[in-house]
Amino acid sequence: MLNRPTLTAARGSFERVMPIISLAALALIVGMALFQSASAWLAGAEAKSIVPVFEAPIAQAGKALGKALTEWMPAWIVPTPFGPIDVKYTASYTIYEWFKLPIILFLTTYGMALLRLRISTTWIERTIGRNDLIGAAGGTLMGMVTPVCSCTVTNLYVGLVAGGASQRASSAFLFASPALNEFAIIFMFVIVGPTGALIYVLAGIAAALATAYLAPLLGLDPARFVQHHLPDHASCGCVRESILTRAHREAWTLFKRLFGVVLFSGLLAGILVNFNLTLVEYLKQAGAVWWGPIAATLLGLPLDINAASTGPILVALHQIVPIGTLIAAMMATTVSSIPEWAMLDRLLGRINAIKVVLWYAAYVILLGLLLNWMFGS
Repeated sequence: MLNRPTLTAARGSFERVMPIISLAALALIVGMALFQSASAWLAGAEAKSIVPVFEAPIAQAGKALGKALTEWMPAWIVPTPFGPIDVKYTASYTIYEWFKLPIILFLTTYGMALLRLRISTTWIERTIGRNDLIGAAGGTLMGMVTPVCSCTVTNLYVGLVAGGASQRASSAFLFASPALNEFAIIFMFVIVGPTGALIYVLAGIAAALATAYLAPLLGLDPARFVQHHLPDHASCGCVRESILTRAHREAWTLFKRLFGVVLFSGLLAGILVNFNLTLVEYLKQAGAVWWGPIAATLLGLPLDINAASTGPILVALHQIVPIGTLIAAMMATTVSSIPEWAMLDRLLGRINAIKVVLWYAAYVILLGLLLNWMFGS
């Protein structure tokens, strides 16, 4: 049986090695994403394939793992009032989310902690650390070049806050990343042309900036949760540790506190993915009714669909429903989801999470109704 000094030495060695392994994994994932983007550009691929998606290597590995672990399962469809549930596909998708989300949460938090501890804080203070219009614009821009789904964005949101992003910058990012990114813009251009795409972009920017300035009212202040553990490390004798070790310790502490809710949100995403086509079928039946944007918003907000998947799903609607209803459906399905609500509930508290969702719903509904009135549909 190992004695206490041996266990202590083993733990010390483990804590020195793991930060290096985590940094190597982070560098590998970023490198793979940039390599895939450069390869697509050199091959003359479409614009949507050239955009670097840093979660892509993790997502691809997660999908392969989910498929491999569920290959033995028989086909089993369970009918529900909201549509059929494919049990095998649900299990595969849940495994994919359980693989992807924890890794993104940990590596994002680790990377942002490294930036905060390693580089000059002046850079952060002058950009996403500012709690003014420039900071909000920086968070919006960062969201526009970070195409992720709503269940993933909360993990990046945590990392930004842990890295020193201001309340307004991080709040703008939280809205902009799932709703206003390259995939959403490209698909809106394809579906409704340049006018619709421009409207979508301007509406998304306005919503992200509005979210930034409404952040105090909405309770978008996860720093109370995220940074609760940070002062402990400054006074526990750990300050002489390397920056890698300190950043890793901070990321691991936060990761443990959020691991359970991340798994829960992944399970919810696995269930909800079965109902992605329910929105399309319902809006096909509704057609051009005046309350179309309301229905699109209420049906779309709970679903977990990223912009790359939402575009093709909504193609079937652009000849059937007005532009306001279509944009409401696009924005509602990408900006929020039940898995995201679970994370926000943990980070912000139940009341504040509800306020954020109600703000999203109100904005999307009003935008859809306004666009339908403007374009006479």
